[in-house]
Amino acid sequence: MEKKTILSSGFGLGFYIPALLLEQQLIARQQPVEVVVFENFIVGDKKGKIAESRFDYHKNFALARIAQKMPIDIRDSIDFDAVEELLQTWEQEKRREFIALSGHWIYILDMYSERVGIDALDVTLLYVDSELSPSWKGVKKYVPDYSTRYREQYLFDAANERVCFRLDVTDEPIVPYESRPYRFTVHGGGWGMGTYLAKVEELEREYALDLSIYHESDFDLSNTNHRYWMVDPTWEAWQKDPSTGRHTFPRFGEVRAGEPPAFVNDIHATHHHLFDNMKQAKGIISKPGGSTLIDSLASATPIIFLDAFGPHEQKNADLWIKLGFGISYETWKQADFSLELLQPLHEALAAQRTAFPNYVDALFDTIK
Repeated sequence: MEKKTILSSGFGLGFYIPALLLEQQLIARQQPVEVVVFENFIVGDKKGKIAESRFDYHKNFALARIAQKMPIDIRDSIDFDAVEELLQTWEQEKRREFIALSGHWIYILDMYSERVGIDALDVTLLYVDSELSPSWKGVKKYVPDYSTRYREQYLFDAANERVCFRLDVTDEPIVPYESRPYRFTVHGGGWGMGTYLAKVEELEREYALDLSIYHESDFDLSNTNHRYWMVDPTWEAWQKDPSTGRHTFPRFGEVRAGEPPAFVNDIHATHHHLFDNMKQAKGIISKPGGSTLIDSLASATPIIFLDAFGPHEQKNADLWIKLGFGISYETWKQADFSLELLQPLHEALAAQRTAFPNYVDALFDTIK
């Protein structure tokens, strides 16, 4: 069985975590697979600035929203010597089957297709968001015909107002809504972006919160009504675990006042640990990233949508609201943060999720 190559990016976690979920579930089906992260193929000084940008965008969401409107030619950042080594390895191993989650990989796929012939390749461009996100829009500006060479596949389709596939996170049963504690998971995606910081004061008057924070200075950790969670700031998506040679889910753990963070370093994890909070929550309060839609559908947890990062995320929110799976924060606030508005959203998610085909099952059927 040929090795499947999943082309991801660690710039944010929205592509990275779905890539690892795919990898884990294909491994469980005895399918040889490897995740390759784009940031390992950009020049060192550009890679070194990622952490700086991440912090700037966390602190200034308006700046992040402006930046995503300006497509850049990522080829200016590519380390073509490293790419040459990668392509030689692919050629020696006769790699033919690829799933690309980030548009940045188009340039490298095109280079490879020139070597081995486009007809020899089986490439799926897997869109996690319900319309093109910035990395795809950026490459379309410079290579407008890329989609004519490769197969496109949406998980969620805003244009046709439908879910095409679900991507399961675990094989555990859905936690019944009535047995879930009165807690909400609040996060800003992998970079802690968005308006969630500003909502905590009014939310905490109503409910206890599981807050996914970017830095310990974001909140007063002495408020023991809430729980605080954080990704280990020393962890980077493009680094592999030396003992397994594979990329790992983020080291994630609870942060308590006066105690060192207890980050979980489970190299054999099959899913991201934030999901363990979301599957128990009454709702997810977040900006509408595509990966959050995956989590919502997998756990049957409604999303209360905060401000979108860009048009693609707004389309995500509009789709989820149209399908009866989510609600805008303002609408929920106007209803005095009513749980009665959320219960039907959970029920719709729980009732409909299995009607959507499982992407990995469909993919594995194709492989067979």
